[in-house]
Amino acid sequence: MDYRDDLSAISLAHLRAASGWQQQYKLIIQWGKLIAPKPALRIADNLIRGCEVPVWLAHMPAQGRDYFALDADSSVIKGLASLLLVQVNGKTRHELSGLDLQRELHDLGLEKHLTPSRNNGLNAIIARIYQHLQQSAE
Repeated sequence: MDYRDDLSAISLAHLRAASGWQQQYKLIIQWGKLIAPKPALRIADNLIRGCEVPVWLAHMPAQGRDYFALDADSSVIKGLASLLLVQVNGKTRHELSGLDLQRELHDLGLEKHLTPSRNNGLNAIIARIYQHLQQSAE
């Protein structure tokens, strides 16, 4: 089953160009709504530990490209996660080899506006993405 969301409206450049945190926050919430509910993903194997709200992530490699599907109850978490997914979905292993999601988020400057629990959750999502990528490469 294909759980991929259309994240084509998400632009890191647009987020960087937003005037202030309030505008960025509105964009993040708006982008979170692009991630549709996926009840079938809500199984123990997909649950990410370390997030304050439950977050489920599944990895679906297809035709030499990596895809991830995510579900959560929080629009903010889904919006923040969409910033990660837009950078990894549909990419080849070669395209992902030099990607540093931590650095990308740091460059956006979001961590200074997020609560420690949201930062921890975002880091847990990043760790799970890398875990899936490493497992599929073995």
